[in-house]
Amino acid sequence: MFSKTLTAVAVMASLGAAAPAFAQDASRGTLIGQAQDQNGQVVSDVVITIVNLETGLTRTVNSSGNGAYRFPLLPPGAYSLKATKAGYEVVAEEKFTVSAGGNTSLNLTMLPEGNVESIQVRGSRVAAIDTRSAEAEIVVNADFLSKVPVPRDLASVALLAPGTTKGDSDFGNLASFGGASVGENAFYVNGLNVTNFRNGLGGSELPFEMYESFEVKTGGYSAEFGRSTGGVVNARTKSGSNEFKSGASAYFEPSSLRAERPDVILSDAAQINENGTPYYVINSNHDIGENNYNAWASGALVEDKLFFFGLVNYKDRVSDYTTDDLAYDRDAGDVLYSAKIDWYITQNHILEFTGWDNSTELEASKYAYSFGENSRGEHFGDYVLEGGGKSYAVQYTGILTDDLTISALYGVNKTSYSELNTGNTGVAATDLTAGIQLTPYALSTPTMQNDKREAMRFDVDWYVNDDHSLRFGIDYEDMTAKEATGRVGGALYQYIGCDSAFTSQRDLINAGCTRVRFNEYRNTGDFQTKSNAYYIQDTWSVTDQLTARIGLRNEQFQNFNKAGEKFIDVSDQWAPRVGLVYDLTGEGETKVFANYGRYFLPVATNTNIRLAGDELYTLTTYNLLGVNPDFSPIVDLDSPIGKTVYSDGTLKGTGETVNADIDPMYQDEFILGFETMLDDDWSVGVKGTYRDLKSSLEDVAIDYGFNQYLEQEFGSSCTMCSGFHYYVLTNPGKDVTITTDPDGDGALPNQQYTIPANLLGYPKAERQYGAIDFNVKRAFDDVWMLDATYTWSHSWGNNEGFVRSDNGQDDAGGTTNYDQPGLVDGASGNLPNDRRHMVKIQASYALTDAFSLGTNFRWESGRPLSSFGFHPTDVFASQYEAESFVHNGQLSSRGAMGRTPSSWTLDLTATYALDLAGTDLVLRADVFNVFNNLRATEFNEVNEIYANEDPETGRYIGETSALYGLPTAFQTPRYVRLSAEVKF
Repeated sequence: MFSKTLTAVAVMASLGAAAPAFAQDASRGTLIGQAQDQNGQVVSDVVITIVNLETGLTRTVNSSGNGAYRFPLLPPGAYSLKATKAGYEVVAEEKFTVSAGGNTSLNLTMLPEGNVESIQVRGSRVAAIDTRSAEAEIVVNADFLSKVPVPRDLASVALLAPGTTKGDSDFGNLASFGGASVGENAFYVNGLNVTNFRNGLGGSELPFEMYESFEVKTGGYSAEFGRSTGGVVNARTKSGSNEFKSGASAYFEPSSLRAERPDVILSDAAQINENGTPYYVINSNHDIGENNYNAWASGALVEDKLFFFGLVNYKDRVSDYTTDDLAYDRDAGDVLYSAKIDWYITQNHILEFTGWDNSTELEASKYAYSFGENSRGEHFGDYVLEGGGKSYAVQYTGILTDDLTISALYGVNKTSYSELNTGNTGVAATDLTAGIQLTPYALSTPTMQNDKREAMRFDVDWYVNDDHSLRFGIDYEDMTAKEATGRVGGALYQYIGCDSAFTSQRDLINAGCTRVRFNEYRNTGDFQTKSNAYYIQDTWSVTDQLTARIGLRNEQFQNFNKAGEKFIDVSDQWAPRVGLVYDLTGEGETKVFANYGRYFLPVATNTNIRLAGDELYTLTTYNLLGVNPDFSPIVDLDSPIGKTVYSDGTLKGTGETVNADIDPMYQDEFILGFETMLDDDWSVGVKGTYRDLKSSLEDVAIDYGFNQYLEQEFGSSCTMCSGFHYYVLTNPGKDVTITTDPDGDGALPNQQYTIPANLLGYPKAERQYGAIDFNVKRAFDDVWMLDATYTWSHSWGNNEGFVRSDNGQDDAGGTTNYDQPGLVDGASGNLPNDRRHMVKIQASYALTDAFSLGTNFRWESGRPLSSFGFHPTDVFASQYEAESFVHNGQLSSRGAMGRTPSSWTLDLTATYALDLAGTDLVLRADVFNVFNNLRATEFNEVNEIYANEDPETGRYIGETSALYGLPTAFQTPRYVRLSAEVKF
């Protein structure tokens, strides 16, 4: 029998280490290989036939002049292979797996006729190395998830990959890839982009019973992928087969088996006075639990031709909690429907449909509450949080000739992010300093947000010859966001100078408040964004051991304002991708690889909404003359003592909101790595990554620099320059060119002006990331498996990216980071996603055929901490309040206040499988954070609170916050998931 080295079978191991894609549809797989005789000489014209063991799909090719063969666009699944040629024995493989987005390499050794009766290829369980790809990715399949405890969400799958870390809790449960912000990733389901295009935060979440596998791409991805400077999660759903199958499952995460995060109780008098109560963070009243039920069926509507998979999911969840003075009852019961239809028109032409409705409604009631007395008070109101929506995709794949294949996709992805009051709400009023709600309202700023994406793409694979395989295509997306947001009653009344001892009792009459701020916000409209790209990529076998993947992608982004006028048109953005892989031994067991790529990120639709609409956002302060019975203030509206206008409610011309010489946000990435098989089961690898953000998009206020420019060049002042009038989308550090009339009907004309970068005062946006990953892996051998990674990384610069963790701001493309020059004083340093050390270990051990254990361990060092206060010299920056890098009245640097503690979690799973008269039953228990580690993960970084305003300059003045440095968030506490699954 010949050796596994000769067969060089590169088939995905059960631990998920699949060969990455090259020139390959992300939802399909490719089988490649070469036929040789026992002396290593190529054998041409071998007839090779493969059969899908589940659907009967059968395809046949002949090996080429150099013995190579190729089966493109294969539906993922289990296949058999048979190779024949006159004068040679039959070579057969009864079962091997082809995975989505990957290349399965199966080399054949043809022995002369009469040597043996039959040869069977071996090694389909070997953890192989793909010596033709320089991508950095892992593949997580259903088999892996059955062995290792993983929470049932996309972020937890992404966190299995090296170089990913958990983002701040303000953004929900999301992952940061390679130092990028959590808003820069892309998510696909069966080729359909389901990323949140409003602000980049996450994508459509579906029940895990619907998924077959996940590709988690952390870098080096090919030219067919774009619109991401973080990472890509590409999910594939299950499909039907000729065999009818059905099943049901139930998952229980009872609140009674969930531990609690600690409360933060104050004892210092100054802290209590500022907070209003001794109860700073309340976690002990959280009631979080979920019951999840699934029923599914799959099979053939027409044997070998038409297949279906259908799933119904019901999720019953509760997420009640209290603060020190408010109680929230929140629950939901949502039903999800999904279906996958595959029509094999012929053996070479397949049409598939994927559709789902994952709409959710979390219903909530809000009450006054006293934590100290553990008593509820007045019902403040009800509201609903909407999520999900209806989505579908239709995809055609066809093999036109032996050398030419095509695929085409059209899909629609709908999602709601609405937060709506469900009852009548009157006046909304708070104690500004203590943050105490004074009047009955559910949401002070309800919002209707409904998004729709239409996506189309067309891809062609052309197998030019044995050395060159071309892939090229186009993709287009048309996205519309509907927005209707506003303060309840038109304004939120924020009372100032109050005695919190009275406001904590909602006694505003005796609280002695001296001033009140009218906080007004309104924004409505429909906002459109378009993205399109075309690409070409050549996978070139330079020699038998050296493979080059050379690609080029061209991106174009268009954003439209509320009136439907184009205000951003960025075209001809060329993104080169170059990957080199060298097979050191020529036996497919060791490789050195390198990759360079440029990646562009589109302008988030949130930028349209905030910058290109008629948004009204003002803060107006009055002396308080009295209080009405409904807690609305009595003031002299003609005598404000201070007013800040962030946006004035007018729709500005497109020429004055965007720099005419704007570049998109893009990043360069370099990867160098080594990977080798130690034996048939063990492999080790090391990979270095460097990322450099070359350009960023920010909305910046140019009023001060614009006025200086006009006075120097024209001898006239900008009467429109209030400090907050001209917010322009630009690349910080560049000159800004806009068309405007800077003094109304004055001497300055309405024309194009170019303001030099040195007058604007903004530094170039910078973000750099370097990392080294060390990985040890052992493939599952029916007994045990191991995958362990250590990562050293460093993320530094002055700009985190699309969103901002240190103040929890999800305004993609519109964070406060560059809103005023003073806000970037001290901004350079270690960025929020800088986790210097990480260790990740996943393992599984089968004690018997029926009983197995699994573990998932993660340890990471803490993230940097900063200090935020009121800028001591920049008047306009000070009016953003505690957004400048300031500590105790002095400018400081980003990340200069130390780090959060390091943290670790250990998750365990136990699985027991039974066969009950032909029915498979699996019982399982998962315990997450077994040791209930509860380290603080976030701290209050606000060093100053509002004190008063300088009447001469208008500068806001802060005073030291007694609450600075207190913990605000902790690790997820221990919780238990119990499940049962039955398959018929």
